[in-house]
Amino acid sequence: MSARTRTAEGRWPRANHPSLTSALRRLATGLVALGVLGLTACSETPAVWVSLDDSPDGTPAEFVIDHKRSSPEETVGVTVIHGYWKSFRIDKQTFYTRIEVPGLAKLPEPGAPDVQVLHVDLAIPPGDFKESSPITEVFDEEIVQFEVPNLLPILIGETDQAAPTENVEEGNSRPARFVRDEEHYASKQPFPTEARVLEARVGTKFRSIKTVELNLAPMRWNPSTGIFELAKRMTIRIAHPVDAVPAEPITPERARLAEVRFRNWELLKEFYPVDRWSYRADYLIIYPNDDYADEIRPLALQKWARGYWVTEMTVDEIGGTCKQIQLAINAWEASVPIWHDAYALLVGDTDVIPLCTSPDTGDPTDDLYASTNGGDLDEEIFLGRLSVDDEADAANQIQKILTYEDSPAFFCCYDEVGLWAHKEGAPGKYVGAHETVRTNTYSVAPDFITHYGSEAAVSDADIRDEVDNGVGVLAYRGHGSAGATATSWDQLSEFFGLADVLDLVNPIQWAPVVWAFACSNSDLDFVRRDDSIAEIWMEQVGSGSVSYYGSTVDSYTSQNHVLDEWMFLAVFDEGLTKQSHAIERAEAQMAALSGSDNAWMYLLLGDPDMDIRRRNPVEIKVLMPEVERICKKDLCTMELFVLTEKGEPIEGARVGLWKAPAEFGYEIPWNTAYNDEISYASRPEVFVNGYTDADGRVVLEASPRTEGEIRFSVQDLMGDSMVGTIAIRETGY
Repeated sequence: MSARTRTAEGRWPRANHPSLTSALRRLATGLVALGVLGLTACSETPAVWVSLDDSPDGTPAEFVIDHKRSSPEETVGVTVIHGYWKSFRIDKQTFYTRIEVPGLAKLPEPGAPDVQVLHVDLAIPPGDFKESSPITEVFDEEIVQFEVPNLLPILIGETDQAAPTENVEEGNSRPARFVRDEEHYASKQPFPTEARVLEARVGTKFRSIKTVELNLAPMRWNPSTGIFELAKRMTIRIAHPVDAVPAEPITPERARLAEVRFRNWELLKEFYPVDRWSYRADYLIIYPNDDYADEIRPLALQKWARGYWVTEMTVDEIGGTCKQIQLAINAWEASVPIWHDAYALLVGDTDVIPLCTSPDTGDPTDDLYASTNGGDLDEEIFLGRLSVDDEADAANQIQKILTYEDSPAFFCCYDEVGLWAHKEGAPGKYVGAHETVRTNTYSVAPDFITHYGSEAAVSDADIRDEVDNGVGVLAYRGHGSAGATATSWDQLSEFFGLADVLDLVNPIQWAPVVWAFACSNSDLDFVRRDDSIAEIWMEQVGSGSVSYYGSTVDSYTSQNHVLDEWMFLAVFDEGLTKQSHAIERAEAQMAALSGSDNAWMYLLLGDPDMDIRRRNPVEIKVLMPEVERICKKDLCTMELFVLTEKGEPIEGARVGLWKAPAEFGYEIPWNTAYNDEISYASRPEVFVNGYTDADGRVVLEASPRTEGEIRFSVQDLMGDSMVGTIAIRETGY
């Protein structure tokens, strides 16, 4: 092992000697008394960038795979820290230093010294990994050391909810609370530890991909000496010498998630082949009772058409407590082959399907329904909810979803994104968070339209007009409540609440996707009114929103900033257009960079299978040569070409074939196993799905058991879709 140590050069004076340390403290105290530094009790100086190389200010830390030294047997990665932000703070007559490295995360220990860590997710080959953690080795470190007499503790995070002692009408944040754990500060040992690898935990993500979660400590501080140590560069080797077993092919959708999540996916993807010829997935729908079956049917049939094996349950069957519903979902998920993607939709308000309680934070959450393996945030199921009040409400919300997914408004507004921000702290804070979103680079760049409350001419009316005139995604960043998406957000201190949503007249084809990075919008147990503002948006007949992503309780400001940015990066840059996949990606990044508390709070009202449209839709054409030769005897071989209206081939479109029974009956006992014999007259016949090649071509084979029509569905990567039918002339049954 080799180590090179040097001292960092910053733009602020450094304390390298005890006498200088004392002098700096006396100087700081004097300057504070004179007001020269501008520091008052609990205030903080602006952060100054201390560069460790020639990278631009604010360049985040990196974990780079060394492909030359890596192999399927081991992963070698290099952490690189380009610089850090440095600021000072006075609290309770004590002078503190804050050191922050972009791209690193805080430890979940309020009161401990604010030393950051690096989270890295890696894939490993499938198989039986014998050790609880893999062999790890750290070498070739380049260390930077400097003295920090008193490092700022990790604060209890700021929330986006107004503090009870402040004027709620003004919408001021509840500030971060200062705590200091004296046990940590009295220690003579470095924090967090001498070890660079804090944790290397083996697990499974996305139902079938074996992984290693790494928590690395490139920073440490010793309270007794004041020495702050930063590993500017270090190399880590992670051994994963397992006997790989053949893995069933995964879906292209799961492969896309793995590609952006696991840093070494390029090395390991050969062990997880992708099935580009068929789509294998399951979809569970839970609703109150059999009276809802007719309203649920159109959505269930659409999922059959898209290639899902659909299962339905009623609360009357399985019971109405969180635990009972969990047990039923767990049993269903256990019956689904691990190479299938799993989706679930809960249909019902909390009086029928209650929110569960997070084991980590105690917050109301739907996430426990999605986690069948340990009740954590590594969820096995992509989950959504329709918090409906009755059958008519269910029919309305499902109609909006199907309209968005299958019958969108052509040449309208899906490429437009409204960025809506609270006035507080502008041009920083909420406006600043959205400006980060607006100025990022995207592979599919949306047309951003801003509505910032700090600007005098902006008001509630602008938001209503935006929705009524068509917008694809509407994202709010700022203060909110259960009764209003935005509270005191503009110069008039307006609330965008019930009356505003009721006044919306947008056509059903223009129902937008709404993301509310705020507090309590999705408090489904809101006691002052039957429905929260998120539910009000969803239940508007023929208008309102097609989905709503929001928090059940007060949410943390710094985590919301990361969530805001990464929802957009996931959808518009990484191509994770399926909303539940974008949420998974953004919440994982939030946990890695700022913390995971908000992930428990946030839930999706809407269809987890819905693809967010990034552009205005185009007409899809399907050409089927030699249609007259379809279905001779017992085999149908179908060659289809999927094209745009201009005749251009569409690559990667998913084409599904299915056949509904004569009477459209499709009820199956929820606990029926895959190999059980069930009357084919009681459910649709799902044949096969495939993905088009570069020529837009796909060849599918099916064996229909009854006469009638084969139905086909087409869905491309941009959310465009169509359905059609092919007559069956003859079968072999």
